Amino acid sequence: MKKLIFPLIAILFAFTACTNDENQSINNNAALVGNYVLSTLTADVAVDLNQDMITNMELTNETNCFDSMAISFNADGTFTSTIAEVSFDASNDLVCNTNVESGTYSYANGTLTITVNVNGGTATESQQVLLTTSTLSFNVDDNDVAQYFSGAAGTPASGIMSLDFVYNKI
Repeated sequence: MKKLIFPLIAILFAFTACTNDENQSINNNAALVGNYVLSTLTADVAVDLNQDMITNMELTNETNCFDSMAISFNADGTFTSTIAEVSFDASNDLVCNTNVESGTYSYANGTLTITVNVNGGTATESQQVLLTTSTLSFNVDDNDVAQYFSGAAGTPASGIMSLDFVYNKI
């Protein structure tokens, strides 16, 4: 279920510095309303997802698979997101699948809680996020990383233990 939810939040984001009033943390549901697109997806180790012999920690430089990742938070507490799931074929070539997910959300005290419609039921997850006037960011690690990279053992993504997501508000 987290595979479906946090790529939504993948729909959410990385380390963002707070250096001025615009970047101060915002802590209310109304501030989240809007459309966001993934701007960076950073791994804790450099990887070569596209097998061009060049490694990079910034995964958006390794593949265009994540280019369509976006989320829309509506004023009525609903959201829709486009998520990407990476897997690898028998030759370790990257395979990218995208899905559109929807559900409800709430944001309070730095925690984004989403409930996603899944196979006729729902799943609810919460994630600590940093919300500014222009970005939404979060980190996933350990077992949650596997939700973004299906069958990663033995693939170019196998060393990734942590992912930082940053979405820009458009």
